[in-house]
Amino acid sequence: MSQNNGRKVYTRGMSFIITLYVREGMVMASDSRLSLNRTRSEEGKRVLETAICQSDAVYKTCLAQGRIGISTYGVADVQGVPIAGFIESFLNEHLPENCPVDEVPAKLLGYFHSLAGPPDTGFLVAGYKANGQAMEQHLWEVTVAANECCRVNAPGNHGASWRGVTDVLARLIQPVGVQAEGKFEPYPSYSIEWGYFTLQDAIDYAIFAVKVTIDEMRFHTRAETVGGPIDVLVIKPHEAFWVQHKELHGQH
Repeated sequence: MSQNNGRKVYTRGMSFIITLYVREGMVMASDSRLSLNRTRSEEGKRVLETAICQSDAVYKTCLAQGRIGISTYGVADVQGVPIAGFIESFLNEHLPENCPVDEVPAKLLGYFHSLAGPPDTGFLVAGYKANGQAMEQHLWEVTVAANECCRVNAPGNHGASWRGVTDVLARLIQPVGVQAEGKFEPYPSYSIEWGYFTLQDAIDYAIFAVKVTIDEMRFHTRAETVGGPIDVLVIKPHEAFWVQHKELHGQH
């Protein structure tokens, strides 16, 4: 956060992240935008003055050792420094070798609470853990401000979880209708059968979910806090790889 003449600039990376878990594997996707909210003080309250795109090159999904994926959403800085660098430090310096996926959330939470002024940031942590002869999918959520971590997926279930700016996708998949003459007339509603998704279906849906959020926000009278390239990570029981991942580059 910085301050100038009573105005303050807060770093916000509201983001959109999604993780799908289907029979063939897990898919994580995220946008790349870092937004700055400029506010002013008005009658003792903080009032949003403007929101700008600071960067479209932020890494919000990372691949840790042991084929573990970590995606972040919410506030995208720690004391004015982009959070991606802190995640990299956690992976390289504070995550023990061969750490099981179900132990990573608590370590991630502890690391960010050890920093001065823990950010209002959340994470999705995905990977596999051996359960007898089988490899079991694990998806965990970490909420730093609430000091909580919990498992998102039930063993053997298939589905999707998304965080950040979720209202756009929610409007697309939730039942809706029309209120007319005192009656609610629902439109036809169709379920999404996650269990029938192939890995390619999961990749396609992950990209769709991020892109539709970016595209819809473009036409809204609101700050465009989701944008930039879409990173997509696939995690399988014995391998993990990037389907698409932005890279550093020079001038085009």
